[in-house]
Amino acid sequence: MFNCSFAASLWFVKDLDMKFRRFGKLPLWRLIGPVIVIAAIWWAGPAKVWAVLSNADIRLVGAVITLLIPMVVIKAIRWRILLRCYDIELSFRDSVSMYATGIVFSAVTPGRVGDMVKIVMLIKRGCSAGKAIACNIIDRLFDVVLVVVAGYVGMWYFSSQFGAHLHVVNIIIVIAVVLLVVFVLKRHLIKKMAIKLIPVQYRPGARESWNEIIGGFWKNRVSRVLLLVLWTIVFWGVWFVAMYLCAMALELDVSFVYFSACAAIAMVFSLLPITVAGVGTRDAAFILLLGQIGIARQESLALSSLILAVFLVNCGVLYLISVILKSN
Repeated sequence: MFNCSFAASLWFVKDLDMKFRRFGKLPLWRLIGPVIVIAAIWWAGPAKVWAVLSNADIRLVGAVITLLIPMVVIKAIRWRILLRCYDIELSFRDSVSMYATGIVFSAVTPGRVGDMVKIVMLIKRGCSAGKAIACNIIDRLFDVVLVVVAGYVGMWYFSSQFGAHLHVVNIIIVIAVVLLVVFVLKRHLIKKMAIKLIPVQYRPGARESWNEIIGGFWKNRVSRVLLLVLWTIVFWGVWFVAMYLCAMALELDVSFVYFSACAAIAMVFSLLPITVAGVGTRDAAFILLLGQIGIARQESLALSSLILAVFLVNCGVLYLISVILKSN
């Protein structure tokens, strides 16, 4: 079974590698994000954006960068708990190193798909492909679900702004719930249909992966699942605080609740494969939503640029951390 599973993992890794290779030949629609931010800065005036950005409070910016440490620790703790759900033991040090690597890879790929590098790292440690894929998918789902829920609440907060678009989102959510119910009730039939889409030689390993994703996780104690939910909420709570500190560093007149709603919506948009690290989509969201309370375009763009700069610095720090931990 392990050979089949390993073969399936090779197929998955090769497919992922091909996507990374094609990253250098991106279709034009994936350049939408960068085009948006360039156009927005040109529209607002580069000098005006820099004037706001250059007056940022360095102490608060330093505080945001410092929050990287507890955020990585929280993610590493959650990762270890999730791995234990599948009887995989990983030291805290290795957990930090693995998660740091995943964040760095996700930072440079559309839709943050680079986070899947953790699957390869687990397989190299002798973990079966089924468990590795299941852990990564479930780990990603916890974050995506919370971000989407927060973004949906944020859209309700700005219901007058989104208008008819909010009704479309409501319809999509209803359809998603119906599909989820159908999936639960007809999961065996869906499994057969999904397996047929995979090359014959990899199907045994794919079946194992499916069984691990669907059945393996939910065999765990409720308390362990609740711990995963709790650490997810704690992480995103710290993340919202960090983003708000960026707004405070630029002395923007915005409340924590209002800005959190803006940040949540911007984060949902950053999941679209038209951008890398939220470039463009975050800028557009901030201009649209912060503009409702009188925040100028150049201030919104400066805020988005500051968040991006902090994110890039954090990625550099995480890369160093992962290199140091691996070398020792």
